[in-house]
Amino acid sequence: MKTKLILITIMTMAITCGIKAQNDSIAAGISQEMYNEDHPGGWDFSIPFLSPSRSKKNDVPAQYRTSTYILNRAPYPHATSFNFGFISGADEAPGVNIDMGQSFELELRNLVAFDHRLSNTSFITLGFGLSWRNYRMTGHNQFLLNDDGTITLAPYPTGANPKFSRIHTFSLVVPLQFHFALGGYWYFSCGPELYFNTYASLKTRYSLNGENQKFEANRLHRNKVTYGLMCDITYNRLGIYFKYSPCNVLQSDFGPKFKSMTAGLRLAF
Repeated sequence: MKTKLILITIMTMAITCGIKAQNDSIAAGISQEMYNEDHPGGWDFSIPFLSPSRSKKNDVPAQYRTSTYILNRAPYPHATSFNFGFISGADEAPGVNIDMGQSFELELRNLVAFDHRLSNTSFITLGFGLSWRNYRMTGHNQFLLNDDGTITLAPYPTGANPKFSRIHTFSLVVPLQFHFALGGYWYFSCGPELYFNTYASLKTRYSLNGENQKFEANRLHRNKVTYGLMCDITYNRLGIYFKYSPCNVLQSDFGPKFKSMTAGLRLAF
């Protein structure tokens, strides 16, 4: 139900912004013909390094460059980016202690993107990307895989020197973002995102009696589809971002509950 409400809200915002953009352009003295040429058929498709450059995409026919509408028009934001962030656990079950200093995310965002200008200063992007996440615990508990496929929390063996115990996930990401130009190459972006979690693994490492010990397992019972919200603020190509996912990483019947929050840096290109 919450997901449906989010989607309805997003659709309403997009339609409202599109109508406002058209009305603003006409009010500024631009003909309908000029508006249509400036918005040639809706969504644009782009792939980094293969599609036309961003500067070419922001170019405007010479006869329109002196209009008030064009002079006040912000350039398209750089939606494609490499993100690096630190992950903190949220709503963790007793015993789960995700270490934010050791838990991280690597993401290639909007490797393929469809974008559309909504108004002089607002845009919308629907993209596709890849995400790798590591949820590490470095305390006294470890993730332990049982014979029935469930994951429980257990202390390390007596006398062990813990290094880490982590859950790793790989995901296909579909973000829908609204971008707002703030002026001077500053942009604020936010929107929902879907994660198709195709893979999850477990690794635990510790030393015992002077010998290094390692346990690994694959094909964990993760939540295969999750969602979240991302916001970022960017100056030109460098920015900071924040994410929150209200979904548990593991399926509730097969592992301890914990959600995630991420804060990090993004490098756009």
